[in-house]
Formats: sequence, C-alpha cells, structure tokens
Amino acid sequence: MCAKSNGIVFEITSGGYLRVDSVSPGTLRIRLHETNDFPESALERYGIVLHRSSDDYSLEYDGPSCTIRTDKAALTVDTRNGCLSLCNERGETLTRQPERPWPVAAQGFGAHFMLADGERIYGLGDVKRDRIQHRGHRAEMRIENVHRYAPVPFMMSSRRWGVFINTTWCHEIDIGHTVRDLLTFQGTGGKLDYFLFVGDSYAELLDRYTDVVGKPVLLPVWAYGLTYVCHQQVNAREMVDDALNFRRAGIPCDMIGLEPGWMEKKYDHSVDMNWHPERFALPPYSKKSDTFIGALDKLDFKLSLWLTCMHDLSIEEERLALSESSSSATATLTEAPWYEHLRKFVDQGVSAFKLSGAPFGLETSGRRWGNGMSDDEMHNLYPILLAKQLHLGFKEQTGRRSMIYMANGYTGMQRYAATWAGTSDHQPALVSMLNHGMSGHIHTTEDMDVSTPEGIHFGFLQPWSQVNSWAYWRHPCLLEHELLQTFRMYAQLRYSLLPYIYSAAHNATRTGMPILRAMPLAFPDDPHADGLLHQYMFGDSLLVAVYTRTVYLPEGVWIDYWTGERHMGPKQLEYAAVAPVGGPLFVKAGAIIPVWPELSSIGPKQPEIIGLHLYLYGESEYVLIEDDGVTYGYLEQRIAETLISCRTTDKRTMVQIGTRKGNYGGMPCRRGYDVYLHVPAKPLQVTIDGSSAEETVHPPEAGAARDGWYFDRISRIVRLSAHEHPDKRENVTIEVCYDATFHRETQARHVRHGTPDSPGTNTHWETELEIGLETGDRVKAFAALEEWWAERIERIPNLDEARVNMLIICGLFVRVCIRQGWNVQTVLDGIYDAFVNIQVLFKKEQGYDLMRQAVQQFIEYRRSAKKSDIHPLIKQITDIVEKEIDDNITLHSMADRLHVNSSHLSRMFKQAVGQSFTDYVMIRKMERAKSLLIAGSSVSEAALQLGYKDTSHFIRVFRKYWGVTPGELKI
Repeated sequence: MCAKSNGIVFEITSGGYLRVDSVSPGTLRIRLHETNDFPESALERYGIVLHRSSDDYSLEYDGPSCTIRTDKAALTVDTRNGCLSLCNERGETLTRQPERPWPVAAQGFGAHFMLADGERIYGLGDVKRDRIQHRGHRAEMRIENVHRYAPVPFMMSSRRWGVFINTTWCHEIDIGHTVRDLLTFQGTGGKLDYFLFVGDSYAELLDRYTDVVGKPVLLPVWAYGLTYVCHQQVNAREMVDDALNFRRAGIPCDMIGLEPGWMEKKYDHSVDMNWHPERFALPPYSKKSDTFIGALDKLDFKLSLWLTCMHDLSIEEERLALSESSSSATATLTEAPWYEHLRKFVDQGVSAFKLSGAPFGLETSGRRWGNGMSDDEMHNLYPILLAKQLHLGFKEQTGRRSMIYMANGYTGMQRYAATWAGTSDHQPALVSMLNHGMSGHIHTTEDMDVSTPEGIHFGFLQPWSQVNSWAYWRHPCLLEHELLQTFRMYAQLRYSLLPYIYSAAHNATRTGMPILRAMPLAFPDDPHADGLLHQYMFGDSLLVAVYTRTVYLPEGVWIDYWTGERHMGPKQLEYAAVAPVGGPLFVKAGAIIPVWPELSSIGPKQPEIIGLHLYLYGESEYVLIEDDGVTYGYLEQRIAETLISCRTTDKRTMVQIGTRKGNYGGMPCRRGYDVYLHVPAKPLQVTIDGSSAEETVHPPEAGAARDGWYFDRISRIVRLSAHEHPDKRENVTIEVCYDATFHRETQARHVRHGTPDSPGTNTHWETELEIGLETGDRVKAFAALEEWWAERIERIPNLDEARVNMLIICGLFVRVCIRQGWNVQTVLDGIYDAFVNIQVLFKKEQGYDLMRQAVQQFIEYRRSAKKSDIHPLIKQITDIVEKEIDDNITLHSMADRLHVNSSHLSRMFKQAVGQSFTDYVMIRKMERAKSLLIAGSSVSEAALQLGYKDTSHFIRVFRKYWGVTPGELKI
C-alpha cells in the first residue's frame, strides 16, 4: 500500500492496483487498473467531472484489510481481492462487494454490490418511463433517441448511499434483476472508475453527487416563462404574427422558437448554415432594429433556433485540455470550433438554441474521432460536449446566461442545458422528469399538450414550459373558447409564480435539489411514495397531480389551491377538476409563496411590489432569492435574499418580512409587498410595525400604499400592503389577532377519518353552502348541499338525529337571510310553509327536494336583489350581453370596448354578479338556447343565433350545461 497524490493505492494480491481517493467526508473515488498508473476518464479530461482529492482521512489496519475513515464514511478494502465494504459514520454497513471487481486482465470493467431486503434504488436519468424505483430492473447506459434520451449512471439507495460510474463507455446496470440481492454494473470498454457517496438523506446524496459532476446552471429568468415553437413551415411575417397574437390575447410568453425550416438547407448540420433567403431574409443593409429579430425584440420576445450538429467536437475539447496543460501539441489542432460558426446569429439577436438528437441516428460504425476515441466511448459524451461548447461560447461572446435545450444528454448535462422529454406522451414524460430530478438534472419539460385541460395543467407546472407546434398548429389563440380560457389562466398562474420557481431554481444550483421532485425525494419515509407516478412536489410547497383523479396527500395539512378546502394527510382522495381547472393543485399548510403581478413578459426591470401568500399553519419560513436574471453575477453572490417567517397559534399570527440581504444590478430601491394572509378566522385586530391598522370596506388595489386591511370572508383572506422602511433597515412586522380559536384539531379529525360531526359543528360542506348562497354561486351551493345531505342525512340511521340536522341547515338559510337583510318568507315564497314545518312534513326524499328548491330560491332572489343595486358599468355590460348574445363576447374585448383594465373588470364583475364574466355569458347563452329550441328553432339555427359558428361545439357546450343534447331536448 502506498499514498500517491493524496490517494491511497493498494496492490491487490490477486493482481492489479486499486486506488481510493477521499474527495470529501461523504465522497470516495475508487479505481482499478492493471498498473500503478491511473488514467483520467474522458469526463475528467474534458472538465465534466470536477474534484480534488483530500487528505482529511485516517487509515486503520486489521490484517489484510485497511479502512479509510472520514467524518461521514468508512471504506474497508480487502487487499487480497480488492473487495470493499462501505459504512456510515455510525459504523452501519450500507453495502459491500461479495466478490472482487472485474478481473484486471479482462477487457472492460465491472463490479458487484450487495442489496439488502427492501432496499430501493433511484436515479439513472431518462432511461425508463414507467418507474422511478429501479430495484428488480436492468438498464442500458447508452443514448438511443426516443427510447433512452438521457441515461445517467448515478444511483442512490434508500439505505443512504450512492454510486456514480465515471465513464462514457456504453455499459449495463443490473439492479437485482438477474440476481435479486446484487447490483451489478459492467462494460466492455474502459476501466473501473466510480464514486461512492454517503449521506443522511437523498438531498445530501444529490448534493455530494453534483459536487463531483457540477451543480445545475441557472437559466436566464425569462427562460422560466413560456416558450412557443412555431410551425416548421413558418416565415418571418407569420412568426411575428404569432408573437403579436400572444400580446393581443393577453397570454404572457417570452421566447419564440424556429424549427429547421429557418435554414437555407433544411436540417443543415454543416458549418455553412444560413437563413432561408425567402422566408427569413436579412438584407445586409438592414439595421438590426429593423429586422424581424428586431421586431421580436420590440415585443419583448427572445428568439431560439433549432440546430443539429455532426461536427467533430472532440478537437476543440482536446485544444482546451492541452491548452490547460500548456502543451505545445495545441498547434496541430487547427479546425475552428463549431461555435465560431454560430456567432453571427447571436450577433443578429438570437438568444437560445434547441439541439436535435439526430446525430444518434446517423453515427458511422467504427469511426475514429479527432481525440482518438471510438464511437462507443464518444457516443454518450457527444451531447454533453455539444451543450458545453454552446454554453461556454455564448457566455464568452455575450456575458449572459445561455438557454440551450436538448432531448439527449448524459452525466453533467445540468451544468449546460435544459432538456425536454420529446413529444407529448402525457404521464410517461412526467416519469422522465422525476427520474431526471433524482439524477441531478433540474431543468426539464415536455412538449405541452394543449388539446386538453389536463395537458395544459401539467405543461405549465414544470421547471420550464414549452408549446411546440412543429408540424402542427398549436398556437393557443387557435384553441376553442374553453381551452383558450384554461390556457390563459394557467399562463397567468405560471407567471405569477415566477419568483417562487426562480427561488427554487437558485436553491437547485446550490444543492442539486430539483424544482420538480419525485414523492420519494420529498417524503422518503412514506411507503406509498414509490408508486406515485402521477404526482410530484413543485418546489417545497406545491403538490401537483396530473392525468389522474386519484390524489395521495402525505402526512400534514394540505389546502386545495382552487377551492381552499383543507385536508389532513395521509389521505387518498378522488378529485374531479372543474373547468377551467385542469387538475389537482395543493398547497402545503404553512407555505409562504411569493407572486409577481400580472405581466405579459419578463422585462429587464423587476417588479418593485410583489405579492406574498401565507397559508398560516404552525411555524414556517421562506427565503426569497433574487438577482439580475441574466448575468453570472449570482455565482459571485450578487444576489438579494429576503427571509420571511410566520408563526401561527390558535389566536395569533406573527409575520416578519426581513430586510433584503445583498445587492445586484437593477435591484428595486424600495420593495413593497401585497400580503395575502389565508387566515383561520376573521381577525379582531391587525397591526403593522406595532401600529394598529383599520379595517377597510373595499379591497385594496394591488400595490396601494395604505395602512388598512381588508377581510374577504368568502376566501378567508386578509389583504394588506407593507413596504420596506425608507430610512432604516428593519424587519416589517405584521401581527394578527383572532376572535376565536382555529379548532384545527377538530377539523383535521373530521377530514382525515371521515367521521360524522356532532350536531352543531360547522363542517366544510356547510361553509361551502353558506358561501354559495351568499355569492350566488349555484354550482358551489348545489355541490355542497349534495355532499352535506349524503353525510348528515343519508348516512344517519336515526331519524330524530337526521331531523336535528335538517333544522341546522334550515337555521343556516335563516342566518344568511338575516345577514343580507332579507325577509325569509319573501325569499322562499311558495315553499315557506313547508320550510317552517319541516319536522312535521319531514321525509328524506321530500326534504331533499325542498332543500334544492330553497337553494334555487336563494340564488334567484340574490340575483334579482343584485340587479336593483348594480354598478352602472356592470349594468352596461349585462345590457350589451343581452343585446349582442349572438356575438363572440370576451372579457378582453369588453374591457377594450369600455376602456377599463381587464383584471379590474373581472374582479368587479364577479363581486357584483357572483359569477365570472365568462360563466355569466355562457349561462345566458345556454338559457337563451333552451328557449329558442323549445320555441321551435333548429339546432343549427339556435347555434348561429348565439354566435356559435361550429354547431358541433355548440352541441358539446349545451350538453355539458343541461345534461342533454339540443336534439334530445327538442324530442
């Protein structure tokens, strides 16, 4: 045994030399070679693998065995055969080798590791799209377009150890497939070279792995918005029209991309690529601002170009490697770097590149590359070198962060590029992203499926979002009305969440913890986590489920983002999303979520005023991370961090918004906050920085500099504004005192176990019914009534107890009337006598019908009452709808017509009418349609009179609303 360059080298009795390097307290590198000379791997030579050996270890000898011990791990080497045993700092054996690594005399490499009963293995990148737990399966580490987009030879175990195989040679990994308790990796070329990691959690293992292969790069902030890729046959004018249509439709978008049709020679992989002379003419005399790229810039769009490459990238890598070693051999490498041929496009204004996976279908068998490597060694390496050279070339040319995205990848891709999971394949694309996240790669997406609400829901709740038309027409403005509304809503939701997403991306660049997280990564001790392939955590606080009606909520309290309903986990529930919602979205109680105001694109200036949504529960804190969004200043700590903390008890909430720590170019001078407190009850008092704030009657405008607070009793949100102190660096402190305890435990027991509440307890369904009655929300009121009836009447065998429950709900009706100042007899009209004599007349069937009639009476009375005291602007809108019911009336067209802000109009209309503008128009059309059909109009005539150009679309809407087709109604 001898020490060499901080490494420990053992001469193995059975032949060969084994070297162990202590890289860090939890990371060890192991190599096996036939001589005492250990060549560097390709990943190490080209700067993908980065590490330095450490001498912070001790050696312990026990006969033929030697133990290398660090603060976190202990590796015992049997010098007779080279077998290893890995332990943590507590002396617990994590894994061991049952037999020596591959014979040194044989070609290639290999090793076995023991697997314990119940041990689970994660990682491997994008090789399998039907599982995230790989125990019992075998994987080939060789890129194959479509089938294996991005293999990554990294695995981590539920026993808290991990392994990374440091090779680009194609190889195979068998994880208990052939032999149940053995993990085996083997390749026919190259030498044995791997890293072992020890950590107390998956997060620690990812951190240590990405310390070796590089932390993820931070994309420019605009790349976290929406990317739209045009039809491949588009020309410059049509592309600009696509951009304009986003702005006209009020749909935020930041990047627009071109497929290979932009090239003079389609699919040109040479160094002579140019713009198509007819479709994308760039006259040499034109000014940059006057070109189609300049037009996109004026609309705040970045331009992306599709590229393919067959260039020998290894030559430039050798030049760089030899240059760093100061070798004179660089003089023989004269071929220009591939990026040199792209500089002109960047100078013209191109901001991003999309890389094709085509080279992996066009390789030449037996080819020798400029660095002397064979295809088998270069195959997996090629996409990383391509992304690396583009990334570094763009950085050197512009000083800005690059946005490079590709389908194929390998170890280290997170340092240079984002990926997309190919064309839309729904849930398997999610599994690809989950596996990527368990392998150190964070910037993943898919081609969004815009044809369904579910696809839009999934597409916008990803690390970055892309709509790819390719050979189709997928511009959102071409979607039918309902889908367009869904798309716009989710686009606006995504853009509002950008500070949350961007802070998660910042954390990922520091730790390797992905933005989109598989459930085992977030809840490692939950036995259900491995099978949850339809859901994931999006950052720390949002749980997203896609393409499923079954949602599993882990331990804790979870809040339905769309409805505000609270659930106590662990719990599995059936979820039916209601349009325009496309799927389940839950917020972890205690979450603090920063939001941006409504915007159409991510400009160079950041908002001075941002929103903070605090979902009050226990103690929590959040760090908002901001920077200039485009440069590499964040690597030099030119960032600002804001610590926000919250502590909630039964009667009090204390919020502290810390001062911003740090600085960066373009940072707003003074930060303001629109604070949204999701409270358990209406506050008795609110203080801001020790001064009592007054309750206001009307909600504050966003960003308003006022000291008051407003309570929305329907959503149970307290709204207020706060600002940094202009003349002193002190925390902003908000204190909220309540008039009643939260009764959190009682509510949690009810929701978790599904047990009926005792009479008099205010259940979720009663609250929802009360809200539905007071807001005139017919759908919410009837849904709540049905749930309440099933729980409180149908499931109660005791008739007397059921009668008591009926009196409770009758009392709720009376309370609503009193609060509104209505006469109960006037509201209920013809059913009043039955209502007040409910105990005498009571039978379950009669009672249910009576309650439904009562709900309908309340809704109709409220609408008529609202009309008598309606705002003149709202009255004008409803009159226009009645007169122009045959037209395609949208909120945005109405806002433009009346010269008001569309968001303000939307809020004002819903507050006055109790429905969204879209729902109101649709209901009026459906009620008119029913009248026309009953009066004798044909289906096509009715559709035309109501502005539906597509009769089949009219039929679908009618059936969805009335439950029957127009034809069935006429019969």
